[in-house]
Amino acid sequence: MIQRIQTVFLMIAFIILTFLFWFPFAEIVGTSEQHIFELGFAGLKNINEGQKIAFDSLPLSILMLVCTALPFITIFLYRKRMIQIRLSIINIVLLLGLQGVFYFYYSAALKALSGNGTMKIIFVFPLVAAILTFLALRAIARDEALVRSLDRLR
Repeated sequence: MIQRIQTVFLMIAFIILTFLFWFPFAEIVGTSEQHIFELGFAGLKNINEGQKIAFDSLPLSILMLVCTALPFITIFLYRKRMIQIRLSIINIVLLLGLQGVFYFYYSAALKALSGNGTMKIIFVFPLVAAILTFLALRAIARDEALVRSLDRLR
């Protein structure tokens, strides 16, 4: 299981996606310089006062949880390569959707606070995880082709 390259790719994607839960992906400075907000999976939070602002982030949190769980689940389905391929394709689509949702939440927070914002490096982690999942998908497909070619020889 761990000796396969697709397992390494999926594990790195899983680790990268877990960082999304710990670090905010954007920082927004309000109209007055005293108000600095962080946008993360838990919503919009004022850094100075430590209070959460009413910003519905439940869909974002659920999507992040699903996108993080899929590579981990895919690792343990190493005997069922076709299911691994399907889950990897689903995960790539969800990760690209997560990137779009990140941008939507970021632009909505900028519009609501009418301030200036900066995206952090965490913002591109879903794209990196999608690339790693694609590389794992190619390796899984290569393994499946190898197994099918060996079955024809028997």
